[in-house]
Amino acid sequence: MREGELIKQTLKGLKSILDSHGTFPLLQPGGFVFEDPYYLFNDPATEEEIAYLENVFKVKLPNDYKAFLRLHNGINIIDGIEVLSTSDVIKYNEVQDLPEECILIGYHYDGRYVIDTKRYSNGLDYMFFLDSIDPFEEAENLGSNFEIWFDRLLISNGVKYWEINRDVKGYYENI
Repeated sequence: MREGELIKQTLKGLKSILDSHGTFPLLQPGGFVFEDPYYLFNDPATEEEIAYLENVFKVKLPNDYKAFLRLHNGINIIDGIEVLSTSDVIKYNEVQDLPEECILIGYHYDGRYVIDTKRYSNGLDYMFFLDSIDPFEEAENLGSNFEIWFDRLLISNGVKYWEINRDVKGYYENI
């Protein structure tokens, strides 16, 4: 599968479910049901908006992230997860203390999603998550690109899947 195709497939599947069912409850660890999460899709970004974003930061954005922007210039999902629009990326990065090649692209309740564009040029391993007040040096490498991160986030119903203790004996700590 080519870079940028998975994000198209994931969004198509999500919209198909929403079109068929309107909304659906999400099951969280421990049986907690998160009812009626919302999904607000922005209109597509223009090629000019994407080029301007790259120019502002003097970077080449990942192809899968640009594919997302071409479909939706931002999205709010599951009551607390947001991928920013191109204009909000510029606005919110003004107050960030991130390394030059790193760009804040979204929020997850009390945390931030960051793309390290320098790492993108070396492969798929460029998505990071960090708490709202932590410096980038304490960021957690999510070990994925944008579209794999987004796909896994939806599969896990918005749970921070990278924080789940995979040790069966420690599973209770997740709840």
